[in-house]
Amino acid sequence: MKTTMPRLEQRQIGRVHVFDLFGSLTGEKSFEVIEKIDHAIQKKKLKRVILNLQEVQELDEIAVRKIVASLIRPQKSVVYCTSDKLKALFQSSHLPNNVQLCNTEAEIADLVGSFLFEKDKDIGIPKDQEVAKNPYGLERRRKKRIRTAIPIEIEFELKDGRKVHSTAIATNISQGGLFAEYLDLDSSLEVSQMSESEGSKVIVVVPPSDNFPEELRIPGCIKRIELLKRQIGLGIQFV
Repeated sequence: MKTTMPRLEQRQIGRVHVFDLFGSLTGEKSFEVIEKIDHAIQKKKLKRVILNLQEVQELDEIAVRKIVASLIRPQKSVVYCTSDKLKALFQSSHLPNNVQLCNTEAEIADLVGSFLFEKDKDIGIPKDQEVAKNPYGLERRRKKRIRTAIPIEIEFELKDGRKVHSTAIATNISQGGLFAEYLDLDSSLEVSQMSESEGSKVIVVVPPSDNFPEELRIPGCIKRIELLKRQIGLGIQFV
């Protein structure tokens, strides 16, 4: 695997700030990137952050110690790490109580779920299907939205017949649909590269959990796509 220079991208899901790290963070070349994380946390007074290490190739002990020192400042810091090798480096270091290691989106949803909510996010359902007026002229939603954070899988049925599977987090749900955000970089990249995905049929899969003893499969279609750099949001209408 070719070693690449360290790089940092930033985005936000709900009220949680996400730092995406890329490349090899070893030696002095990692210091500038980690200092950017520390500066952003202090300047913006961030309270909840996710450090995404999916695209990190290498880490050394010095980089881990500097990262942990930066993550002490927020009230809750989550290190999203799917590599056993990188995870072992963090586990061998002392982690304060406000810094947690996670390797799945389900674990992250449990830790910071309420702050991933997208308040009143438009899921793309036509207004005449969602809102009714009472005799006083005030709007009242027929389909009340629930702010939530549920890990889901989305199976795309593309117009050319191909099927694509991705993982996401549902952050806003109503009886008629949901809004999903992507934390996983591989899934978000794959979805962003789809052509004409708006209007595509999908199956929303809710894996078994304490709240849902059995797997749920709900047909739907993509009504709206939000794309901001690497951050993707999908408005899905249930069919």
